[in-house]
Amino acid sequence: MSDKDKDIVLNICRRIERVLQRDWGSTGAGLRERLGSTRYVVPPELRKRIRYLHSMHKQALKQERFKLKSAADFEDKGEQILDQLAEARKTAPRRLRLWLKDLVVRYRILFGTAVVALLVAVVGLAYLLFEPEPSPAPVATVVPKPAPKPVPRPAPKPAPAPAPVAAPAPAPAPLAKASAPAPTSAATAGAAPAADTGPAPLPAGTTVHVEAPPQVLITLKRAEVVQGVSGGNEISVIVEVQNMGYESLKRITFDAWLYDTSGAMPVTVIAPSGTEATPWKGFVRQTLRRGQSAELRLSYGPASRWASDQVIELVKSGRYQIRLKVVSLIDGSDKPLPM
Repeated sequence: MSDKDKDIVLNICRRIERVLQRDWGSTGAGLRERLGSTRYVVPPELRKRIRYLHSMHKQALKQERFKLKSAADFEDKGEQILDQLAEARKTAPRRLRLWLKDLVVRYRILFGTAVVALLVAVVGLAYLLFEPEPSPAPVATVVPKPAPKPVPRPAPKPAPAPAPVAAPAPAPAPLAKASAPAPTSAATAGAAPAADTGPAPLPAGTTVHVEAPPQVLITLKRAEVVQGVSGGNEISVIVEVQNMGYESLKRITFDAWLYDTSGAMPVTVIAPSGTEATPWKGFVRQTLRRGQSAELRLSYGPASRWASDQVIELVKSGRYQIRLKVVSLIDGSDKPLPM
């Protein structure tokens, strides 16, 4: 059996698609989409007949042994639909107006709100553009009165010359306040802290005080208890070192004091003269040239009393004072620098 019936159906449907696209401005792919895009202009009875042809088109594509009851009758129906599409095209504008009227009736509330808003906007704009400027108030004419002639005053007598005033004597220069001497009492390793009978070594509220020559600027960042390499806790002071006057700087050595300020008088816990006071050395990671700066961590190892439980608890409590004094500077060639 030949595919003659299938070709007849496909041919009629393709011709209807071209007419819908050319004369009715349809869009989409296939007869169904093109018919849907012209649903407001193509007459309903004609659309119903085209949908019937579309159903036959789908059967022709799906069925392998598709056969029409009467091929001639199907062709006549297709030709009638094409002729009716051409005739309906002449009255399409009138049907479009009916569709627009139906659309306005259906969405009358929305269209009414839009029209009112547009009118309000137009009236407001016209009021702003054509608002009359207020007329200026009349200015009363004031006749100025003639000013009275000034009476000449007698010339004042010259004032006597002021007596010379002696220059004040320069104030005496204030005496420099002597710094409090560093405490020299030391507590032996493992022994109780020794009492310090002298004045407070540092101003009240100071936790760390750093003394350095003017060629090296040392700025305190913080002091804290950290875990050392061996696993035990130790005290670490973090400072920022700035080389102000040396060509290079590699290592700084400090004398260190620790004071217990929990009582009425400060008590020296560790002093640099004690047997347990190892010099506190700070190694710069890179040699600092003049004008450079770097962060430096000063840590006491577990061999010192700075790592003992008594000292760790004291620093954790916050009732302590640390005093650091620079005693030696080493440059990048491991040579001592003058202070």
